[in-house]
Amino acid sequence: MPALQFALEFAATLTTAIFAGASLYISLVEHPARMECGTAVAAAEFGPSYRRATIMQASLAICAFLAAASAWWLTSRLIWLVGGFLVGAVVPFTLIAILPTNRKLLDRAVDNASDSTHRLLTKWGRLHAVRTGLSLIALTVLLLATAFAAQDRALEDREAQLQQDLSTLRGVIQQYTLDKQKAPQTLDDLKQAGYIREIPVDPMTAKSDWMLDMEDIIGPDQQEPGIWDVHSSSSLVGRDGTVYSTW
Repeated sequence: MPALQFALEFAATLTTAIFAGASLYISLVEHPARMECGTAVAAAEFGPSYRRATIMQASLAICAFLAAASAWWLTSRLIWLVGGFLVGAVVPFTLIAILPTNRKLLDRAVDNASDSTHRLLTKWGRLHAVRTGLSLIALTVLLLATAFAAQDRALEDREAQLQQDLSTLRGVIQQYTLDKQKAPQTLDDLKQAGYIREIPVDPMTAKSDWMLDMEDIIGPDQQEPGIWDVHSSSSLVGRDGTVYSTW
């Protein structure tokens, strides 16, 4: 599941980035350049450009929406759905707002050099700018979602490391107690006796400042009191809603 989640998040962000980049190029470079060539040339170039761009951009927008919506379904993070909705919105916007203008520009009966054609091209440029804006906003949202996902994965890794370190320390504390017939007084006792090479760093505090539970009651397997349990000293709350120091 984590691999699928990562793949969907990557696909959503990548396809949106490609769409936004292509759309921005058209708005800032291609359309202004063809308009500078004169209305007749701009109208003649519009047809082939439109046919090629339609296939590419429609496919990218649909794929981005589906990937982002799927990422939201897996993670329950609303930000993925918002980003997917924004990039997906360019499809109905194109069909409702831009397509009528496209059809007029592609009409063979239209005079490519007329003032009406020039107005249509100018209108198309403004409408396409809206589509570019939507895609750029969507990309910004998805990049934020990607950053949040990276933080989640980093936290997940740190929590896994914490669980592993606690399991290791508790195991060697128990073994030390059984072997020595006494509990260790400090974690350094475990290191000095060769049970661990180094005292692990608490991944939640980035220090070896573990919180130690000291047992005052002498059990049948030990001759003097000492450490009987260890916890993280962090007061932060984990993903499961519990404080790390209670793990």
